Amino acid sequence: MSQKKALIVDDSTVTRLMIRKIISENHPNWEILEAESADKAKSILPDHLDIDLFSLDQNMPGTLSGLDLAENLKSNYPNSKIVLITANIQDAIKNRAKNLGIDFVEKPVTPEKIIPLLEKI
Repeated sequence: MSQKKALIVDDSTVTRLMIRKIISENHPNWEILEAESADKAKSILPDHLDIDLFSLDQNMPGTLSGLDLAENLKSNYPNSKIVLITANIQDAIKNRAKNLGIDFVEKPVTPEKIIPLLEKI
């Protein structure tokens, strides 16, 4: 089995560290990349065409939201798992995530919320 790769996109260092820890404890062989904004994530994507999991925050600095990035990722990474992990729990955000076919997880991040998603990859 080839090594899996995850990209964690969140402006909160603490959240990125928490998600990284959960992934690493459950899948220590995974490669984990991080970006503090959707814009930064987009800039590193050309060097990483084989990402299996995208963890996206909704509200971040820059020109793109997590859902904006997710729309782009759906067409370019059709076989990847995309998860929106956010404190923004408005129905409009949840519905847009559902319409895009991505998972929605409400912050705070916990192993109980993340591990089931990892098992689907």
